[in-house]
Parts: sequence; structure tokens; C-alpha cells
Amino acid sequence: MGAETMVDSGSSTAVEAVSADPVVMQASVLRNSAFHLEDVPVPEPGPGEVLVKVAACGICGSDLHTFKHQTDLIDKVKAMGADASELERAYSEGVILGHEFVGEVVKFGPATQQALAVGDRVVSMPFVLKNGVPALVGSVPELSGAYAQYMVLTEALLLPVDKDIPSEAAAFVEPLGIAVHAVAKSGISAGDIAVVVGAGPIGLAIIAVLKARGIETVVASDLSEKRRELATTMGATKSIDGSQESVIAVASALGGTSRMFVYENTGAPGMLGNLVLEAPQAAHITMTGIPAGEESFVPMMAISKELSMSFVIYYSPEEFAEALGMIGAGQFNWQALHTGTVGLDGISQAFTNLADPELHAKILIDPWQRA
Repeated sequence: MGAETMVDSGSSTAVEAVSADPVVMQASVLRNSAFHLEDVPVPEPGPGEVLVKVAACGICGSDLHTFKHQTDLIDKVKAMGADASELERAYSEGVILGHEFVGEVVKFGPATQQALAVGDRVVSMPFVLKNGVPALVGSVPELSGAYAQYMVLTEALLLPVDKDIPSEAAAFVEPLGIAVHAVAKSGISAGDIAVVVGAGPIGLAIIAVLKARGIETVVASDLSEKRRELATTMGATKSIDGSQESVIAVASALGGTSRMFVYENTGAPGMLGNLVLEAPQAAHITMTGIPAGEESFVPMMAISKELSMSFVIYYSPEEFAEALGMIGAGQFNWQALHTGTVGLDGISQAFTNLADPELHAKILIDPWQRA
């Protein structure tokens, strides 16, 4: 990138490499329910922003959800009488997804502190501050995510990645941050028993966080044999096929009178209602799964057992930083979850492959990889 020599590095004006800045990049654009590999302009960093060269990006379950249910969401928003114009614009104009990323600093915009240097690798919470308000990258056409070779990020949100952490590992910080947040918000403590329903990437990350927190008994359930094996690898005490036996019953037998904390990560229809019916007295249910539609449960069952619930999304800056620290300390077995890497031209097939849990757990995108 010609980044060794820079000009005006101490000022608040843009810092650029001596060689020509990239003006065109490749990106995978989600438009009209299909991915399109296109040449698009490289975004320009504004005040307080940094241009980053994407090194790796994970494919998230929410990306799969967006791809599959984009038109359904538009219809539901309209049915509620709400304004769906932004969703329709994103659908027709196209968006660049990708919020589980690691990249390399290429260029600073104006009014930046420049505490980091060009060439430093960084991660960030997937937001760009616009007038002090966080906006999710990859949510609208103007805010490109990391299914591209470059992206713009807010300098104040960047965290440096230690040289000993592989880029593939750093791409797991975002989903691990969700797991850190879910476990923290649930309030579980040593001596309690944990149940993890759904051993996808978030469920597996939750298992890792629970073990790091000193939770001795963690029972996981998943319909996939491969995912159950991964759950055991990540530290689950026992992994079962939820279609064959009740994970609540198995955990109750192991935990005795210990308070139960259930982490529901599937979003499967009816799952929340079933958990309310089966959960023991004073249990807590944490929801990370995203149901495609409405869900219901019997309130009297929850009331009579004095159940509590929490619904989580994202994390605090401190929890995001904690996730990066866990990876650096070797407390997260990211290698077991990393089951494939594709280039930008392989995203469509990767989405198809991820529908089969026996094939993959987490696929990363290397936007510089060629077929």
C-alpha cells in the first residue's frame, strides 16, 4: 500500500500514503435477495474516521437471517403501519454486509488523533458514529460492511490487535463479545448450572465464556451431531440431542438444587414457550436467538415459577474489549469453530453451505482471496 512514508502525520488533516490511494475496490453487494460481486468506489474517511483494509470477516447468523427474511421483514413492517422505505431502499439499491471483522489501518481522515499507525491491525464494534450517534455498518447503502476490501470506521472505537493474534482469530471478537454480554447480563455465578440450547457460533462462544467464568456444569443441546461434538470441545460437561431427550431434565439431574440459567440461541419457533414450560423454579432464560416471527409463552407458568428473562443484543465497549482479551489469552478455541474461508466470490455458496450444520460452524471471508 506504500504505507511506509506518510505526510503531515502530526496534523488534523488527512494522512495519506505517498503511493496513489485505492479508488476502486471489490465488494459483494446484497441486492434483490442475491449477492453481486462488483467494483465499487473505495469509501472516503470523514472527520474522526479511518479507512481500513479488511483482512477477514465472519459470516454471522444475522447475515443469514437478513438474506433469508429481507422481504418478509419489509412486509411485516408495512403490516404494522410503520415506514419501510429505508428497508426497501436497502433491498433495491443494495447493502454490503459484514460486521465481524479485523482490518489494517490504511488512511486517517481529518480531525483524527492518530494514536494508531498506518499498518496497525484493528477491530471495532460494528458501528460508525454519525453526529455522535452509532449507526450499524452494513445496514444501509451508505454504511458499507466488511464484505468488501475496504471499509470506513470511527477512530475512537478502534482497538489494536496484538501481533501474536492471527487475523482469523481476531474476526471472532464480535460474536464472542455477544457471548460475554449474554453471560454477564444473565447474572450466572459459580455454583449455578448452565443450559445452552443451540450450539451454533454464539452458543459455542457462550460455552467458552461460561467455562472461563468458572461455571462447572454446562449442558448443551443441538440437533446436529457435529455441533454437539464442538460443544464438548468448547467445554460443555454434556452435549445431547434435544430431539431425543429434554436438556432441562438432563441438566436438572446433574445440577440438583442449583439455580438454572438457560441460554436460548436458536430462535426456533415455539422454543421459548417450551423452555418456559420445562424450566424449574427461579430459572433464568436468556434469549440470543432471533425468531423469524412472533413468539408466545404461557405467562402463568412463568409467574408461578418466578422465572426471569433477558433479551440481549450487542455488548458494551468493555465487553467487546474483554472478548479481544480472551482471545489473546487463549481462552477461546477459535480454531475449532473456523471451518472454512472463502473469497468475495464464494459468499453465495458459503451461505448455502452454512444451512447444513454438519458441514460448517463458522466461515470467514478473505476479501483478497481469489478463486
